[in-house]
Parts: sequence; C-alpha cells; structure tokens
Amino acid sequence: MIKVGAIWCNGTGWDHRGKTDIAQIFISRCEKRINFMQFVYCEDGGNKLVLSEKIGGDGDSGSLWLDSVTFDYPSEYITRVSGKYENIYSTKYLRSITFDTNRGRYGPFEAAPAKDSLEDTEFRYEVGRSKFGGFFGAFTSTGINSIGIYVKPLEKLVITPVKEE
Repeated sequence: MIKVGAIWCNGTGWDHRGKTDIAQIFISRCEKRINFMQFVYCEDGGNKLVLSEKIGGDGDSGSLWLDSVTFDYPSEYITRVSGKYENIYSTKYLRSITFDTNRGRYGPFEAAPAKDSLEDTEFRYEVGRSKFGGFFGAFTSTGINSIGIYVKPLEKLVITPVKEE
C-alpha cells in the first residue's frame, strides 16, 4: 500500500493500515482543534462491530462538540479525505476534516480559526473507488497533530476486447 500524508508527526503515532470497513466515525472538537476521533470498524463480514482506541485527547479545554458519521456499510465507502491543519503556539493541529464517499459528503467538521494562528495548511487525499486502505497519523493529549491515509494500488488490469469493424 502507498502511505500518503501525515507530514507533521509530533506526538504518539497510530496506524490503522488495512482497516477499510468503516461503519461509523466519531469526531470530538473544541474551539481550537479536533480533539479526538474514534472509528467503528466492521469485522467478520459486518457481523461484528469494533470500536477503535481514542485517537487524540480531550484537549486543554475539553470537548465542546461531538459529531458522528454513519456509513451505509458495505455499499458506502470513502473516496476522499480533506481538511486543514492550523499552527497554534508553534504546534500543528488538525482543525477541519471532511469525508467524501461514493454517496455524498460528511463535514466539514471544524474548530473556529484560532486568533493566534499563523497559517492554515490544506490537504486533500482523493482515492476513488475501493482504493482506500486505512488511516494513520499522530496525536497528543491536546488533539490530533496529523492524519494520513493508505491507498491500495491497482492489483490487476481489466482488459476490454476491442471490436473489429
């Protein structure tokens, strides 16, 4: 698999490589950043749901909002992940995230821009049909510092015969 993103890897690393069957995502945020996310993964053909560990922390001021995204598993799948990082007190934090699927868009889930922010850095990872391979990144006790994705490369070509005229 190809590993894309998560260029600011301060903090504790996390890796969900190969976990592609997602039923639900929880996003906790405060005024300054996305504090944490948790994923509900489908296992055993969708017969078993497993809640991931908490990715991130409760922030320095606690969480003010909790959002959830519920996918129509197995027919709905991630096709794009996009968002923004913000530099707060010389540390990058995830400030906004959006999930696109073959059925629509969820988000953006975002914190308010910080007054003392130096810059926004946008990202967009577009993977198309069934090429999403999982998430990875880094976090601290105050929030998510980075997020990236795995992308599955083509495994075989589908050759369509050319009709002769």
